[in-house]
Amino acid sequence: MVSQLTREYSQIHEQNATQVFYTSPWIPPEWIKTHGLKPRGVWFTKDPWLNSLPLASGVCAFAEAMVRFAEAQADSAVIFTSTCDQQRRGFDALTAADRSRAFLFNIPVVWQTPAASQAYRCEVERLGRFLQDLGGHVPSLKRLGKEMTRYGQDRARLLDVAQSYSSRQFAESIARFHWDGSLQLPSPSASALMNGVPLAIVGGPLSAAHWDLLDAIETMGGHVVLNATETGERTLLPAFASDHSADDPFNVLVRGYFENIVDVFQRPNTRLYSWLKKHMTARNIRGIILWHFTGCDLWRAEAQTLRETFGLPVLLLEADEKQFCSPRDVGRIEAFVEMLK
Repeated sequence: MVSQLTREYSQIHEQNATQVFYTSPWIPPEWIKTHGLKPRGVWFTKDPWLNSLPLASGVCAFAEAMVRFAEAQADSAVIFTSTCDQQRRGFDALTAADRSRAFLFNIPVVWQTPAASQAYRCEVERLGRFLQDLGGHVPSLKRLGKEMTRYGQDRARLLDVAQSYSSRQFAESIARFHWDGSLQLPSPSASALMNGVPLAIVGGPLSAAHWDLLDAIETMGGHVVLNATETGERTLLPAFASDHSADDPFNVLVRGYFENIVDVFQRPNTRLYSWLKKHMTARNIRGIILWHFTGCDLWRAEAQTLRETFGLPVLLLEADEKQFCSPRDVGRIEAFVEMLK
């Protein structure tokens, strides 16, 4: 009877738990979940992009949307990262008056030193204290281990079925997984087996408001067989490696995330290019679409390096706050695909 009451109380607590929105795939949702809070990857909801406002020159639409979104979350928290100047400045602007419901997670840019790994570990610990201040409970290592196992199994399942779905279906499934940790796979799509020109889309966040872009690419005769955006396949971490059965789950979590960050902000960003080379070669990629937001110098600067490294044509598509697949972009995509044919 006591056990049943405990389970019922736990379920009620989960339903009423504070939502914690995170803006980077390199923030561990397992850690948030273990504190009894609800991790929410922002890419599944269109809310940040509703009622968009004109941007100041050079401002990243994603960073600006995250600030507006955070301002509207009176009962929730939002985690920003230090991976780009735009997000850091957005966090500063948001928290000029109140920092109680916003958190800046500092992800080291360098990754080849023990000090960088230790810095990441300290940030995860600091995040834990912030989550407890929000009303989260002291994390249980046993529960953390269970959450890590479940998340790891679901990530592996998503990777296994990546080629069974259209690019939009796969993007939706990843975003849903980041949103609430659930694995909801649609019926396999016949369009996923189409004979379109195999393409890779590489770059920044691809949120729900942007998925029409993937439909447009397929309509024009392309087929995105590799989604390497910030919310795509490269964010599905491999299974966490444990040195032995008694290894502390927290150590495994920190090591598993930090050692598998594959992103443009890292210096050197050789892990990004190693990952891209492996997957692009395996899938016979014939062209690259570089997706980046206005003001994102990090990704825009990679255009020439991508061309030189892979010897493939690169099409730059720039997203702003207004329209994510304009008639002009559709025309450019069509011309790009026709050229590759």
